[in-house]
Formats: sequence, structure tokens, C-alpha cells
Amino acid sequence: MTQRFAKRSALMALAIVASLGLPSASLAATQAEVNDTLRNTPAIYNGLFTAALIKHVTDTCPAIDPPGRLMRVNHFLGLYNRARGLGFSRSQIEAFVEDKTEQARMRGIVEAHLQRAGVSPQSETEVCAYARAQIAERTALGRQLRER
Repeated sequence: MTQRFAKRSALMALAIVASLGLPSASLAATQAEVNDTLRNTPAIYNGLFTAALIKHVTDTCPAIDPPGRLMRVNHFLGLYNRARGLGFSRSQIEAFVEDKTEQARMRGIVEAHLQRAGVSPQSETEVCAYARAQIAERTALGRQLRER
């Protein structure tokens, strides 16, 4: 993607947000407000959760591969564009993603999700079995994973 295209896309998204009468002057928002908004925007936070769950599974189970690079890039670019569409700057979005508190919160959410599924998050055997079951059932998560 060229820089000119990316800028044009971001400007178009901001124009659409402005035309809908939604708040777009988020550059003046504090980072805490940015984090709160992004955390409470399901389309963004659910996408981050999916990525974090995939990362946990593939880090814990060496027999499972994550989605291909192009698929990952498209996923994160879509999330980034949604956040930009809310009026946030690149630096605000990066600060949210790199925030250690947000990362710890997401790890907790992923671990709680696995525990609700009857999986010990630290058990390679259980995480691998969970991933294989997701693949076999062709769930949304399973369609993104591949067994080596």
C-alpha cells in the first residue's frame, strides 16, 4: 500500500465519520480516553482478542501454525483503519497496542476464555488439543489455524 493511498483512505474514513456526526476530534483525547474507547469498541477489541488468542495458541503449541502473513497484515490493517476511522492518530493507536496494562488485560481475557473452555492456558497438551478441536470443528478460530 502506498503512503499516498493510506493517507487518502484515512482522510476518507475521517470524512465519513464527520459526515455521520460521530466524534472525530479524538486527537485532543487523553491516552486514557483513547484506550477506553478502543477497549470498548467491540469490532476493534474482539479483533485484538482473536489475534491474542491465536498468538497464545501458537506460542504454546508448536504443532500449530498461525494464519499466513498476508492474512495477519489484512487483519491488523482492518483494525488499524477502524481505529483511525474513530479519529485517533497513529501514535495514539500504537500507544494503546503497546500499553503494558492493556497487554496484561488481554492476556487475562485470553486465559479466562481458555479456562472457561476447560483448557489450562499453560498446558501445551491441553492448548494443542483445544486448537486441534477448533480446526476440526471449523470454528472461526480453527479456520485461521493450521496444523503442521
